[in-house]
Amino acid sequence: MRLLGVTMVRNEADVIEAFVRHNLSIVDGLLIVDHGSFDGTPGILAKLESEGLPLRVVHDADPAYRQAGSMTALAREALTRDAADFVFALDADEFLKVRSRTELEAALAEVPRGMHAVMHWLTYVPDAFDDDAAGFGPGHLWWRLETERQTLLKVIVSRALLERPTDSIAMGNHSVLSRTEPHAPPHARLRQDVVALAHCPVRSRAQLEAKIVIGHLAHLAARGTDRRLGRHWRELYEELDAGGTFDEKRLREIASNYGLPRKNWRPVTEIELVEDPVPLTAEPRYRVDAACDPLQLLLKFTERLVAAERERQGEAGATRYVTL
Repeated sequence: MRLLGVTMVRNEADVIEAFVRHNLSIVDGLLIVDHGSFDGTPGILAKLESEGLPLRVVHDADPAYRQAGSMTALAREALTRDAADFVFALDADEFLKVRSRTELEAALAEVPRGMHAVMHWLTYVPDAFDDDAAGFGPGHLWWRLETERQTLLKVIVSRALLERPTDSIAMGNHSVLSRTEPHAPPHARLRQDVVALAHCPVRSRAQLEAKIVIGHLAHLAARGTDRRLGRHWRELYEELDAGGTFDEKRLREIASNYGLPRKNWRPVTEIELVEDPVPLTAEPRYRVDAACDPLQLLLKFTERLVAAERERQGEAGATRYVTL
C-alpha cells in the first residue's frame, strides 16, 4: 500500500523540519506547497530536498489563502502521478501518531470502496511557550487534552477522489465535500489507537501572533467578509487589534481551547491534560537565519499583497489593441 501526505505551509520555520522527518517515518512521501514563506521555511525545505528525501516542494506566491483548492490539487496529483492509495491531508503543526505501519495499512484496507477515511485530531499543549527555544522538540508533543471538546476529524483521502472529479477537500482538511450533492460522501472513522493526528498549534508568542495576523488577512484577501471561515483566527486577530497581548498565561489558555468558539472556552484550571508523548524520529539538523518577529513578517506579507493587487489592476486596466 502506498501512502502519501500533502500539506500547504507558510512561515513554519520552527516546526517544518520536525514535521517532514517525523511524518516521512510513516508515509512514503510528502508533497508540499510553500505558500509564500519568508521566515526561513524555504531554506529548510531546500536542505531537506537536497538530502534526497521523498519530498516534493512547489511554491505559490499568491498571498490569499486558498487552502481547499491547493490541497485538493495536491491530493489528486499524489493519487495520479505518485500512484498513492491514500493521501493524508496535513498541516505543518500536525504529526501522525501510529502504533505501526502494518496496523495502519490493515485499517485502511478495510475502508469500503468509494469512501474516504478520517482520523481523530488530538490537541497538544507545550511544556513552555518560549520564543527563544532551540526549536520544536519533545516538550511540544508530550501533554494533550484528556478530553477533546471540538468534534472535528482530519481526512485521509482515498482513490474515490479520482472517481468524483468535482469533489474537493474541505477548508481545514476535515472531510471531502461534494459540489453536486447536498451531503458529503461518507467517511470511515479509524480507531484512535490505530492512527491519530497530534496537533500543536500554539508554540510561542511570536509564532502565534504572526500566524493569527497573517492568516486572518490572507483569509480576507481570498474571501472578503465571509465571517464563517477562519473564525478562530478572526477572534484572536480582533483581540490583538484591541490591544491584547499574549503572555504565558494567555498562550496556555489559547492552546487549551484552540479551535473552539470563544463562548465555549474554559479556564485552564478546569482542563485536564494527560501524558501521551509522540516520539519524534530525529533531532533537527538545520538552523537558518529566520525572520520570526510578527511585525517583520507582517511587513513582508503586506508588500506581497500590494504587489499582487498592482499586478491584478495592471492586467485589468491594460489597453487592448485590435489589428485591422
